[in-house]
Amino acid sequence: MLQLSGLQEELNEAKQAMLESEKKLKFKEETAAAAISARDAAIKSLRLADMRASRLGERVEELSRHLEESDTREDSRNGSRQRYVCWPWQWLGLNFVGYHLPETQQQGSNEMELSEPLL
Repeated sequence: MLQLSGLQEELNEAKQAMLESEKKLKFKEETAAAAISARDAAIKSLRLADMRASRLGERVEELSRHLEESDTREDSRNGSRQRYVCWPWQWLGLNFVGYHLPETQQQGSNEMELSEPLL
């Protein structure tokens, strides 16, 4: 009888250990399934992002081409119109359209020129 109760207790412990192992295994399977789903979602997201990026790149190229065509047409209509400014003109008190800056700004820029040492 003592032997039988010892075996029964051992059997119950084995059943408990098996139930815990099954729970752990189920948890690992669920975790693996969730990880696979997350990976698949990430792959789909990356593919979508790549597709959008390539479409945006194509759109940027198209808009750049239109801008260049527009600039070319505008330049041919306006002759040799100045579009960009060289920075030294600001020291002379001129802005990009040849308009003189107010006297106070001219004086400040001239003072800066005079204060610089000659090399």
